[in-house]
Amino acid sequence: MKLRISTIRQSLRRIQRKPKPVHLTQFQDFARVGQNLALRNELDEIIEAIERGDGVPEAHDRAGIDLDADALLAEKGIMHLHLGGKDSDVLVLLIQYPDRVVLLETNTRVHFRTQPAGKNILALTQAWLRNLEREMTDTSAQAQIAATAAERQAAEAIRDKRTAAIAAFKAKARLR
Repeated sequence: MKLRISTIRQSLRRIQRKPKPVHLTQFQDFARVGQNLALRNELDEIIEAIERGDGVPEAHDRAGIDLDADALLAEKGIMHLHLGGKDSDVLVLLIQYPDRVVLLETNTRVHFRTQPAGKNILALTQAWLRNLEREMTDTSAQAQIAATAAERQAAEAIRDKRTAAIAAFKAKARLR
């Protein structure tokens, strides 16, 4: 069994409908969602939906998600979801990987006003994201080594059983 963890940021318009852990280690609440019970409940709903593999409720997608491009997503792999409805200025910024979702921050549209899009968020989180992606790569390599070692042990066990069976057959048939 081979386990792979990918550090490639996905540029999908929607969160995949498959269970993924949500990583919150460096999450920043600049929009103060934690102080608004309704918005906090929406954020919890999003996290739970991602972890269950349900995707994200459509109410949190951006308006025009299927009609136009999202510069921040296309350029930096950073997705945004809305809290408080599609026209709300309260956003959750996140990165989707094949095997996890990393919540970066809540904020407003401030990151869409920079050139290039998302320049501020990248400046604040770049070192942390590099460390996370390096950790993900290291974990993948360790998992690959462990899988290779387990495969080697399984092959050696099969070889030993076959050798013993052949030896027993030879002994029984007096071929020695």
